[in-house]
Amino acid sequence: MAKKPRVVPPGVVGGQYRPLTDEQVERIHQAALSILERTGVQVEEPEALRLFEEAGARVDRAARRVRLPRALVEDAVDWAPSRVVLAGRDSQWDLELEGARVHIGTGGAALTVLDLETGEPRRAVLQDVVDLARLVDVLDNVHFYLVPVYPTDVEKEVVDVNTYYAGLANTTKHVQAGVYTIAGIRDTVAMCERIAGGAELLRERPLVSFITSWMVSPLAFATEVTTLLIETCRQGIPVILSAAPMAGSTAPVTLAGMLAQLTAEQLSGVVLAQLVRRGAPLLIGPIPATADMRTGRYLGGTAEFGITNAAMAQMAQFYRLPIYNSAGMTDAKTPDIQAGFEKAMSAVLAALAGSNFIHHAAGMLENMNVVAAEQFVIDNDILGMAMRAVEGIRVDDETLALDVIDAVGPAGHYLMADHTLKHMRSEFFYPSAVVDRNDWDTWSKYGSRTARERARDIARDILNTHYPASLDPAVDAWIREQFAIHNL
Repeated sequence: MAKKPRVVPPGVVGGQYRPLTDEQVERIHQAALSILERTGVQVEEPEALRLFEEAGARVDRAARRVRLPRALVEDAVDWAPSRVVLAGRDSQWDLELEGARVHIGTGGAALTVLDLETGEPRRAVLQDVVDLARLVDVLDNVHFYLVPVYPTDVEKEVVDVNTYYAGLANTTKHVQAGVYTIAGIRDTVAMCERIAGGAELLRERPLVSFITSWMVSPLAFATEVTTLLIETCRQGIPVILSAAPMAGSTAPVTLAGMLAQLTAEQLSGVVLAQLVRRGAPLLIGPIPATADMRTGRYLGGTAEFGITNAAMAQMAQFYRLPIYNSAGMTDAKTPDIQAGFEKAMSAVLAALAGSNFIHHAAGMLENMNVVAAEQFVIDNDILGMAMRAVEGIRVDDETLALDVIDAVGPAGHYLMADHTLKHMRSEFFYPSAVVDRNDWDTWSKYGSRTARERARDIARDILNTHYPASLDPAVDAWIREQFAIHNL
């Protein structure tokens, strides 16, 4: 059996691409502090208002406007941890988020799935959460499982615990999703404490993390989600402060203006989280994008999408906070050429910038609206290439190969050199069978099949044969006794 090619491991350090100079980073930081101090944020959630007021913020309760002094913002940034670990059921998939360490994975929550067999769109259901988890479990360049779909066949009251259960039971990678109710957060935490072996063990190695899209750009806290954010911080489970303004629509049309506003929004979330629980583990979650000035639609496949998400990675490194941001988005509706080049552009830029937790990077189509199983397989190769770019070039006595060059000499070749055999698997990235590297005649002989067709076959094979390590039967039985888990 042929030896499997080496995979670039999660956590390789990026930072080679820096769209902002140090001076520009400082100017955006100062602008964000000015926005929070002068303009402030709109907050209606009562507990958040109380916490801000007691911490010394200027609170205008009539207008529900909170203005944050610079000292409070700077203190909160210092209180927030610079390193957050997101654990997998299998420790090989533990993610250490800090500095410019790079991890890439899925995103969500789409309401539509392109059916693997028919290619036609249909609504997403809980079985898709299961199947996509099993698929992702095999894909080496997809480092975590952010649940990519919202299961439309599950009642809101139990959607949180069912979604997390379906993910945890079908992949050994870290599981993340949005949360929708206080009860859902508490049930999910109780379930995960049992899976982890206890409350303390779950906090030491959190198997799950929660997304709270608490900010409605520009500068307004969403009341219901802010309540969920507060509960998550109290639970001590890592929380993502997700905000996604669009330049020209919900943020200034200039990229610098959008970055300043988005940084202010993120810092306001950091302040609240740290007022709820000092040291609360969090990832800032800036997802800057642009609006189509002709239609007002959200655009995720633009060059600016990659540039600005990379810029926000620099801001996170400036604050020494781990970051969740986005890449691998596309405005394409199917797995086609447009999807390929749009996804690759932003994935490479965000990864080279050293973003810690790059989501939406596998499986998504039409921005955040649609997923396709074969797209996950295709994106696995795109992400492998992006990680290889981050890894860079090793330069030392061994790789400079002066003795080998001397031994081969002019007009020789290196095909059979021991040095070639030693390094051929580690030096190059080898994609999966999605990528065809044959000549035209050979490709034609085997049916002239497209990358999408090959990816469909790979996805079918995985779903027909791969079943991840299951939960402990006793733990699984307890979960099913305690919670309204749907049978699949």
